[in-house]
This record gives sequence, structure tokens and C-alpha cells, in this order.
Amino acid sequence: MDFIALSPDGKLWLIEVKNYRPRISDRNGQEYRANRKSPSLLACDIAAKFKDSKRLIRIVDTYLRRHWWRRFQLWWYAWLRKPDVNSNYWFWSEARRRCKDENKAVFVLWMEIPERKTDYDDEVEALLLERMPAGEQVIVTEGNRDNGLPFGIVDSG
Repeated sequence: MDFIALSPDGKLWLIEVKNYRPRISDRNGQEYRANRKSPSLLACDIAAKFKDSKRLIRIVDTYLRRHWWRRFQLWWYAWLRKPDVNSNYWFWSEARRRCKDENKAVFVLWMEIPERKTDYDDEVEALLLERMPAGEQVIVTEGNRDNGLPFGIVDSG
């Protein structure tokens, strides 16, 4: 995944970005185009990435809990109901907790494609939904798509 986010509404967002728009090289000014995979191959790869990311979240949290004082610290914050949102340990623990509940995880494939409207994104979305476990929330979107992005983008630069 390119991004993992915890939203205030209790959801875990796993976001994969694919940019197929042409790019101009700074070195020679030449245009480069990314090669797109077929919708079925892309959907298969993305579904595997989503599943692997959930597994990786569990692995990282387990690794970070290997010392008793970290487990105690996380228990203490949970007992106080006051999370340490700046803590790396809390982030992975909370991400794992949200992974367990299928209604808490949202999978987003954000694709940027050069054409205004094609069936490519719709086909990828249908194939991706077939490959994901039942009940998982999957969103395929693009910045220019009618439904837009399910979250806001802030340019901090």
C-alpha cells in the first residue's frame, strides 16, 4: 500500500495509487507513458496487496509488542481511553484492532488515467470486488471521476 491512515470515524484506510498519466522527463523533456496492466491482472495484484497489507499490519504490531512494557503501555492507554496518537506503537496497535473488524477497513484504489472516461476503471472495480472477501469496502476512484475521492487532499507544500 502507498498509504495507511486511521480516520477519526474509526476506519482504517488502505490506499493504493496508480498514476497512468503521461510524464515529462526533467532531463530531456521527453514524454513517458506508464504501461497499464490488463484490468484482470491489475485487480488480481491489487487484491493481493490489500490482503498482504492487512497481514503486514498484524506482523508489525506483533513485532512491536514483543517487550512487556510496550504491551503494558498499550493496555494502560486503552484502559484510560486516552490514546497516544503520536506513538508509533499506538498507531500499529490501533490499525491491527481495526483490521479485525471487516466494517472498519476501507480499501481505496486511486487511479489517474489520461482518458476522460473509459470503462477501464469500472472493469477494474468489478474484478477487484470479485477478488476481495465478502463485506470488504472497496472504492476505485480518480481525481476527475464523477464520485471523486472519498477524502480531501491537502497540499502542505
